[in-house]
Amino acid sequence: MSIKYEIDNNKESQMAAESAVAYGAHSAPAFSSYQMQILDSIANVHDENEMREIRDLIADYFSNKALDAMDRLCDEGKLSDAEIESWHSEHLRTPYNY
Repeated sequence: MSIKYEIDNNKESQMAAESAVAYGAHSAPAFSSYQMQILDSIANVHDENEMREIRDLIADYFSNKALDAMDRLCDEGKLSDAEIESWHSEHLRTPYNY
């Protein structure tokens, strides 16, 4: 009887989740193992200065990855310094009509 209860309970949980999604409710996203490693690493950070340092380290990491990718595109001839300079005057914002 307990097995039937577990099966019925799982069906109810699944139906409730499907119903919630159908009505626009979102469940919390599942974290990947990589994200869990980051969360575990910062679990004991209780100081704002430490958190700021960690945010800066992560920002620097991704900034360096972007710069490396741009350098690689330049080396391959797919991107030029002139094209990068032209981005300074580009305005890609969506015009809003009020």
